[in-house]
Parts: sequence; structure tokens; C-alpha cells
Amino acid sequence: MCTAMLFVILLALIALCIDKAKYNKKFSFLEKCVENGVEINPNLLLDRGKKNLSSKATLKTMLLNRLSGGVIFLLTGIGSLYWSILGHFKDIPFLSSIALIAVGIGLLIWYFMGKKMLAEDIKEEEQTLQQLHHKKR
Repeated sequence: MCTAMLFVILLALIALCIDKAKYNKKFSFLEKCVENGVEINPNLLLDRGKKNLSSKATLKTMLLNRLSGGVIFLLTGIGSLYWSILGHFKDIPFLSSIALIAVGIGLLIWYFMGKKMLAEDIKEEEQTLQQLHHKKR
């Protein structure tokens, strides 16, 4: 059990280090732009949740990522639950399968709630992207 906890902590630390490295890279790029007097697009300074329309991560793709992640977590949780049942309910596989199923269900709920709440924003975003696409032609 201690090994599993150390593994989870190690994965979280690796994710934090990667995120910090991305932030530092972006900050150093913006710092060099300011030093050289280059105009900076204000969209680069926005938070992750407010991506500009020219980026590939639209609201629709973000929701589809939640859907695919939810399905993957749910199926992995069901598979590991089946594996733990065959292994006579060992503690760690059983608890981890319950956690995977819970995360999968949470992502699916997030997808369906987001789909309902962001329906108008998605339509506006699609119309804007179509207008941008027609202007490029």
C-alpha cells in the first residue's frame, strides 16, 4: 500500500514539474519579446480556460476530451474491478478500480453538464470558426 501511495505522489510531482517547465518556457519567451520590443498578442497572457479561437482547443474538443477520458477511465475501472474480483478482493486493486470508476463517472457527468451549459457558446464558436475559414479562402 505504501508503494502505491509513493507511486501516486511521484506521478503528481512529475506532472507538476512538467507544468512548471511549460510555464517557465512561456514566461521566458514573453520576457524576451518584451526586451526586444515585439508586440505581444494579449491572448497569450490569458489563462488556460480562455483560449483564443485560433487555437485548436475549442470548447467542443475540450468536451470531447472529457468524454473520451471518462469512457477510458470507466472501462479501465470496470476491467480492474473484474480483475480484483477474480483475485478475491485484494484491497489495492479493488480500491483503485472504485477510484477509476468514480473519476470516469465524474468526467462523463462533466461532459454532459458542459454540453448542456455550453451549447450556445459552442454554436457561436463554430460560427466564428466558419467565418474565419471563409475569410482564409
